[in-house]
Parts: sequence; C-alpha cells; structure tokens
Amino acid sequence: MAASSTIKLYNGAKLPLLGLGTYWRVPYAYTMGGKLLPLKSEEYKKTAYECTKAAISAGYRHIDTAYAYENEEEVGRAIKDKILDKTVKREDMFITGKLWATHHHPEDVRPAALNSLKTLGLDYLDMYLIHTPWAFRNPRDGTLFPRDKEGNLFFDDTDYTVTWKAMESLVEDGVVKGIGLSNFNMEQTHRVIKKCHIQPGVMQMELHPYLSQEELVKFCKDHKIAITAFSSFGAPDSPIRKDDDPRLLNDGEIKALAETYEKSPAQIILRYLVQQRISVVPKSSNPDRIKENTEIFDFKLSDDDMTRLDVLNKNWRALRYESVKAHKFYPFKKKAAAEPMAARA
Repeated sequence: MAASSTIKLYNGAKLPLLGLGTYWRVPYAYTMGGKLLPLKSEEYKKTAYECTKAAISAGYRHIDTAYAYENEEEVGRAIKDKILDKTVKREDMFITGKLWATHHHPEDVRPAALNSLKTLGLDYLDMYLIHTPWAFRNPRDGTLFPRDKEGNLFFDDTDYTVTWKAMESLVEDGVVKGIGLSNFNMEQTHRVIKKCHIQPGVMQMELHPYLSQEELVKFCKDHKIAITAFSSFGAPDSPIRKDDDPRLLNDGEIKALAETYEKSPAQIILRYLVQQRISVVPKSSNPDRIKENTEIFDFKLSDDDMTRLDVLNKNWRALRYESVKAHKFYPFKKKAAAEPMAARA
C-alpha cells in the first residue's frame, strides 16, 4: 500500500486511507518555520493554510474539513493553490465537509452545504457528513454553540433522520457526491439505514487502541459503510483533557512495538487502523509529523502484534461531549467495563 491507497465506497468513489484532519483548536501550534506559537485567530487560520499545503505536497489526497472548524476558507485556498501549481488535480482529491448542529432543520441543509462550497472555493464535496446526531437551535448569526440567558446550550429536537432526507437531495442534485455520518452510535446509524434511500457512505468515529468500538465497526462494515477514525492518538492536546486521562502515545505496549518496527508510536497506531481498512485523518501542525504520518505503508504489523493492540481496549473516549449529555440524541453511553476485542482468527 502507498499513501494513495484507497477504500472503494458504495457509490464507486475511492476514499484515501490517509487524510489530514483540519481541526487545530489546541493551545499551541508549530508554524512552518518550526517555532511554537500561541494559537490566536490569525495564527490558527495561517496554520490551516500552511499545513494543508504541506500535507498535499507530502502526498495526502484526503482532506477532512468542517464548517465548525472555522477555517474552510484557508483550507480551500490551500487546495486551490496546490491545484494551480499542478501538484494535484481536483479529481485527485477527496474532500470531506460536515453539516453543523445548528443546521439540522431540512430547510437549512442546502444553504449550509452551498455556503461551505463557496467558502472552500469548490464546485462539489466528495463526502458531506452530519457532524453530530444532536442539534442546536439555529440563531441565524453564525454562533456555533447558541446559549440561553442562563448560559445553557439551546438544544433543538430535529430528528437526524429528517435531516438525512435533506442530505439525500444534495446527492440527487449533484451538490455533493456522497453523504455520511459522524459521532453516531449503532442504533442511530441503524435508524438512518432503515429510513434512507441513499445509504451512508462513511461513518466518522473516535477510534484507537483504547476505544476499539468493535460492535459499531463490524456493523458499519457489514452494511458497506466505510469508516474514518478521528482522534486516533487520543486527543493528547485537547484543552478538555482531564489530569487522569490516559496518554495513548505513552502506552508501554505501543512504545515497545514502535521500537520493534523502528517507527514512532503514532505510526504504529495509524498502521493498526489502516491495516483494518479504516481510514485515518490525523491532524498535526508540525510539518515533519505531517510527512511522518505518510510513512505507514512500508511495513505491516504481524497478526500477533495486531492482537496485542486489540486487547488494549478500555472503552475510553477522549471526546465525550459532556455538555450535550442531556440532549435526547446524545449517542454515548458509558459501558461498565472494558470489552477486549475477540482474538483474531
């Protein structure tokens, strides 16, 4: 396999196994000159532009974007510049976008998609996902997390299956090539499948050795839904991390495997996922690590080593979205105990 290795989707499209995540909401970021700087608004946008360009130059052909990341303009400009300098053609790229929670009303879906296309400077998206199953009231002013006078999030009860019907019309009208889901649980995904006439093409979920989501992964594969893993390193730079949260990249088993294969712990984790035909969208603001993340196709983990990683599962979720736990469509229910994956055949 190479950095351009792909998964064939139900609609015939090819989803690259390696992509770039473009959400850099962390306290610090590397500039392309290697200096560590506080992330302020303009620096954040510059990081999005420079890192997207660096990723495409390094061979990435899948860029994962979202309205809620607030950097579509810079990511789109980077894509355009790499097309103009003939590094890639538009048809070589697979661009994913996401419908934010304030746009779940059916009448808001198309304007939201068209707005993202305009901001990105693209004629179409290869994949458009419902970012979350929960919805917020649309304040009509661009606020991502609307709140009432008491500071509580303004929930909206729009059923995501109704939103899905509006998503289907985007495919029918050629606005997007495919549609999918993100942060949905198995029951919610099944509800969409039962009601749809265009099935989800991709499911994005947090996935790594500490959160195997074996049941959901199997369900998606059985229904020919490709999987994209996010937060594959356990979101080590997340500002909402707790002091006692585990550090995946410091896991002794993963570090031992890294030494054996002469790779980094991050490369071991990414290899573990792509070897299961799961696409990954690691984010990095360090150009050296962006390049390093492409170097996962020149080795293969043994079956025994894959099993060593399987049994690390703790059902530990880095991104718990605790502020929306009261929403009727909150998808994550804490399991009482870890459920190690079954041994590989």
